[in-house]
Amino acid sequence: MALSPEATHVANLLTALTRPDSTAIQNAESELKPLLKDARCIPALMEILVARDTQPEAVRHLAAILLRKRLPGHYSTFPEEYKTKLKTDTISTLSSEPQRTVRLGAVGVAATLTKLQTTASEEANEDGSSTTQPLPWPELFQFISAACQDAHPEARELAFLLLMEMSDVVGIHMQSQFGAMTTLFGNCLVNQSEVPKVKIAALKALGGLLNYLTDDKEGEIFLTLLPNLLQVSADCQRRGDDDAVGTILDVLYNLAYSPSSLIAAQLNNIIRFCLVCVSDGNLDINVRDSAALVIATMAESYSKTFGKDEALLGDVLETLFQLIENSNESAAGALFDSNPAWKEDVEELADDDDDDNATETSIAQGTLDMIACEIPKKYVFNPVITRCLTRLASSQEQHRKAGVACLGVIAEGCSENIREH
Repeated sequence: MALSPEATHVANLLTALTRPDSTAIQNAESELKPLLKDARCIPALMEILVARDTQPEAVRHLAAILLRKRLPGHYSTFPEEYKTKLKTDTISTLSSEPQRTVRLGAVGVAATLTKLQTTASEEANEDGSSTTQPLPWPELFQFISAACQDAHPEARELAFLLLMEMSDVVGIHMQSQFGAMTTLFGNCLVNQSEVPKVKIAALKALGGLLNYLTDDKEGEIFLTLLPNLLQVSADCQRRGDDDAVGTILDVLYNLAYSPSSLIAAQLNNIIRFCLVCVSDGNLDINVRDSAALVIATMAESYSKTFGKDEALLGDVLETLFQLIENSNESAAGALFDSNPAWKEDVEELADDDDDDNATETSIAQGTLDMIACEIPKKYVFNPVITRCLTRLASSQEQHRKAGVACLGVIAEGCSENIREH
């Protein structure tokens, strides 16, 4: 079907944005700005999105991006009939679109429509006449449920990506289905034959829910999946998937403050996964820094449990010493470069261009400082001072460097014990 004149005009402008011509791009951007302020841009963009037979992939992907950005400003101006058509066309695109980039763009459109529908429902119930919160756009969630069971991995991935984009809506409106969703996530994560991209999508969706439900008792059921989550995360780490590993590390950091006994029960596994990430030179340095921050935060939140596990504490300390030993960086001043205790203050003062200042040495020293300050001294002092003294007596320069550096790092946290010796 041919595009309407309005959609044809917008499609031509979007086509100009995809060309390697800076003048054409600037002209198209200037012409698009006033058009996008008009609600009529939404029907035009939707026409382009669904025109898979006449419009190239890049143009349709741009249309999806602009729809996601512009829908919030125009959605309330449309009659209910057109809102229904928007949702119908979006589900149709999700179910039949062959191009991955366009499909992912449609995921964003669906998430935006869901949140707008949620807001509209909440405003309609502001008078307090209804105490229940109906599920917004039930047809979309029916689609997600069916897609999770689809034989094609693209459909299963799509289902989890939709859940990932709608963590807040799911957390509020689908609590009665948390049990079934736990089974759904668990089956995917433990399925040895499942393709990696589906597992990664499930990991990110589950991570989003855990982040949203950190302080919600109802969400604790998802914590039973932590062993499966860590296993898939370990697979991602071995593949060098920085993005997926970074996602789960953010989740683990937020969970570090959870009072749930399920976190304490998995403390050893969580720390050991993070320890592998810290040691992995193939991962981005900032991902490794995030892993170290989880270790440091767990040392603060679960100080006694962490300290009582002698084998775990010993492995963590040994890894931190080895990072300094094996690094050619100077240990002088490194403690201040990437110390979790001061990370927020430093980020407030630093310019955006200076974010990537973590090094192996600064990561090790910052983490050791937190451990020395937070874990009871009866657990941490002997293993750390023994390692310092052993390295100070070594004939190898790198070992002595690590011994001196770590002795300086623990001076604050273990000051009383050091004075006694």
